[in-house]
Amino acid sequence: MPEYKKLENQDTDVESAPRPVQDTQGEPRPAAQMVTVSLIMLLFLGSSYFQPRPRLHQYQGGRGHGLHQKYDCNIQLVESIPIGLTYPEGSPKFLSTYEAWQQLLDSAKTSLDIASFYWTLKAEDTPGVKDNSTQPGEDIFARLLANGNGGSRSPRIKIRIAQSEPSSVSPNLNTKLLESAGAAEVVSISFPKYFGSGVLHTKLWVVDDEHFYLGSANMDWRALTQVKEMGVLVQNCRQLTLDVAKIFSEYWYLGNSAPSKIPNWDWSYRTNFNLQQPMQLNVNKNTTMEGFLSSSPPPLSAWGRTNDLDAILNTINSAITYVNIAVMDYYPLIIYEKNHHYWPFIDDALRRAAVERGVAVKLLISWWKHSNPSEDKYLKSLQDLASKKDNVDIQIRRFIVPTDASQENIPFGRVNHNKYMVTDRVAYIGTSNWSGDYFTDTAGIGLVLSETHETESTNTLRSDLRNVFERDWNSKYATPLK
Repeated sequence: MPEYKKLENQDTDVESAPRPVQDTQGEPRPAAQMVTVSLIMLLFLGSSYFQPRPRLHQYQGGRGHGLHQKYDCNIQLVESIPIGLTYPEGSPKFLSTYEAWQQLLDSAKTSLDIASFYWTLKAEDTPGVKDNSTQPGEDIFARLLANGNGGSRSPRIKIRIAQSEPSSVSPNLNTKLLESAGAAEVVSISFPKYFGSGVLHTKLWVVDDEHFYLGSANMDWRALTQVKEMGVLVQNCRQLTLDVAKIFSEYWYLGNSAPSKIPNWDWSYRTNFNLQQPMQLNVNKNTTMEGFLSSSPPPLSAWGRTNDLDAILNTINSAITYVNIAVMDYYPLIIYEKNHHYWPFIDDALRRAAVERGVAVKLLISWWKHSNPSEDKYLKSLQDLASKKDNVDIQIRRFIVPTDASQENIPFGRVNHNKYMVTDRVAYIGTSNWSGDYFTDTAGIGLVLSETHETESTNTLRSDLRNVFERDWNSKYATPLK
């Protein structure tokens, strides 16, 4: 199912994993030699040693690459279009999520890391549903299971799975089968243990430190045929893949950790690439872009990593002419706690963009059987600012995936599950819905790709994402907010 809410606490076993170096106070423990060197530097440099310096220049990583080096990357949009949802001939169309995952499995030579919310790839995971649209999910699961060869031989590749802890709602029987067959190593992360609430909401595949998938699709057969999804397939892009792999390494560590405290992440989790110093990318051999990966919640943002909320706010704040947003849920609230709390950060940024800078704002928000009608109040409050006289352009539409009688029996299907934003300069694709909880206690990742003045092609990944938005916005499935 696209979204569960809260999971029950569950202890995890302690296994070997890279661990941040800490002393008893939880701070990094420098070697004695470094202490000596630092004292000598203090003697020679005096007070100038304490002058503020840009934080990102203090840590240069361990691979010897210059921050201004340009890296080649193949990046394409991938979508899941639910069965029965059709567009006019000639509409934008991209690789399917199913095809993207198949490509990643085909290319895997040594390793596959998957970060997931829950697992329901098999038809039997949705009792009472008899539908041939389960087959793509069954295919993906069969390929993963075959990695263990029934436990009779060593796995072909090393598969590691970091998942949100199972619960009575999502028992994750798929991963139990994979683990028992010797096909994968599995760890479960209890976010309530660390934050009091929350889940691992990331949807990520990392292959051979060369390729990855990031997007809205859960490890769910419905995400391939019954739910509308948006993501990216990144191939032959080692540096960006190594960077997202560091975030997976944090999940893997937490899944093997006994203490209920987020550690001070050591240098191996840190990044040079962020909002202030993005990675320089040559995308698809025709577009120069700047890119970085953001994460949430803040305690999972190791040194140098931009928080996901900051990435979103900067994308809105840097827009010049328009901001187009497609997300399943939009609330300026903390909604999964007993008492709701006002959480206005994204909402305020959109209001400022429209009112102060004349930026045209469009929100395409999902409507399905599990939508909360109270969401309309906040959306209407935002849209009510629109005024031709004052040059304030805010438009909101609901996207409704059509459902026939048989599809009605599929639980938690038939919804636009997208989580992306596109502006005149930036494409942002994430894994989080837009309410405060997803940025305060729930794990997610965002990929930010910005065009530069060097871009010559008019057909870019950003323009592709804009075309997807316009296709959906102008489709018969989008209706004005009532």
